[in-house]
Amino acid sequence: MIGVIGTAPAEGAVPTGTPGPHGGNMDCKRIGAGAVLYLPVAVEGALLAMGDLHAAMGDGEVVVCGVEIAGQVTVRVTVLKDCPLPTPFLVTERAFMTISSAPTLNDAAADATLRMRDFLFRRVGLEEHDAGMVLSIAGDVRVCQMVDPQVTCRMEVPLAVAQSCGYAFP
Repeated sequence: MIGVIGTAPAEGAVPTGTPGPHGGNMDCKRIGAGAVLYLPVAVEGALLAMGDLHAAMGDGEVVVCGVEIAGQVTVRVTVLKDCPLPTPFLVTERAFMTISSAPTLNDAAADATLRMRDFLFRRVGLEEHDAGMVLSIAGDVRVCQMVDPQVTCRMEVPLAVAQSCGYAFP
């Protein structure tokens, strides 16, 4: 998995060890082979950076590291104009996820959940109440990491939910 992957923020600089709306050190163990990660482009050229590879890591990365490894990463980068997804956003063969970083686990989990609910309501086409029910029944809030300057959580929803609504990811 790729622990650090992100683009440059709109203004200023951000250390690679800090996660945020740009991506960064999210340590989301779902960012691996075959996954599609959507990140914002806030500056010319995006300035995509990545590193911090792990052979394995548990959710939470509780002691600041997983099984760190050297390696090579092959990626395909596509620029999407007017992307309708709340970035950072991840799609795997089994689920789609909002990823959020904040000062506390409660804040990160709440933000990931609210952004997923809004996505299901505004983009996938569920009624707002139904979107909440889907998250309560089929959604999983997971801790990606809790050791960086901001902590990171993700809200995972089975891919079948979007498919059943006829939603296709860009």
